[in-house]
Amino acid sequence: MNHEMKDIASKMRSLYGTFSKGHQTLAEFILNNPQESAFLSISALSDRTGISAPTITRFVRKLGFNGYAAFQRELYETQAQMMPFSQLKSLLRNSAGASTDTVTGKGALFLGIEANLRLTEALYTPQLQEAFTRTLNIMQNAHKIYIVGQRSSFSIAHYLSFMLQRIYSNVALLNATASALPSELSDVREDDCLVAISYARYTKATYNVVSYFHRFGCKIAAITDSPTSPIALKASEVMIAPNGEYFSPVCAMTLCNCLIAALGSLDVQRTLERMELQDNIAIEHDIYL
Repeated sequence: MNHEMKDIASKMRSLYGTFSKGHQTLAEFILNNPQESAFLSISALSDRTGISAPTITRFVRKLGFNGYAAFQRELYETQAQMMPFSQLKSLLRNSAGASTDTVTGKGALFLGIEANLRLTEALYTPQLQEAFTRTLNIMQNAHKIYIVGQRSSFSIAHYLSFMLQRIYSNVALLNATASALPSELSDVREDDCLVAISYARYTKATYNVVSYFHRFGCKIAAITDSPTSPIALKASEVMIAPNGEYFSPVCAMTLCNCLIAALGSLDVQRTLERMELQDNIAIEHDIYL
């Protein structure tokens, strides 16, 4: 938690005893859900907490802000700084003075595996299953499947694209650079779909691509860390894959593998024939060692 969030959190805690019941409810929600709160409009926060918009306005003014927009901006900037690399910095600072075995050896390996297991075990929910099933239907029926992800999400997007191209011929990975976008997006149709992968800090490039597909009326499936992330707010389906304190891609990769396996199994014979053809081409061109 950085200095600004500490100030906000400390102020809420110090004033908590003087808060009305409604203000206490707001403080508890924001303290427990700082990342989600950073992306909630005042009406959305009202819906999530059951507290009226005028009460929320009075609450943020009591904290020293001139309005909700200023308060939300502070929260957003704070959360943007928290993910992902500031968490790594925090972990590194916390490891200072620890034994070599704990930091680089058995301890680090065990803690990393344990953290990823916890993330994966908590991944499945009925809501995720429903969104996953609807996403499969969207991708199966799309004229073309576009995939986008930038920075830390690019490797996940690239993997999903590479594997889906083993199954389908209508899959395209978007580079999403300013020079490439005009040609990449020139053939987008309403019956195409987009799979967008984005984690804090959220990139403008991915958000702009999502916005473009949204304006076209295309179906959009989002793999992200929060139901209120910028891409989630414009998506047809949202699959939450948390990355945890180690900002691990394990949940996002698990979802991608499940999508790949499920789509491939829809027509097993055709999938196997296409994969065999690709393998034969690879062998013919001496790709493998």
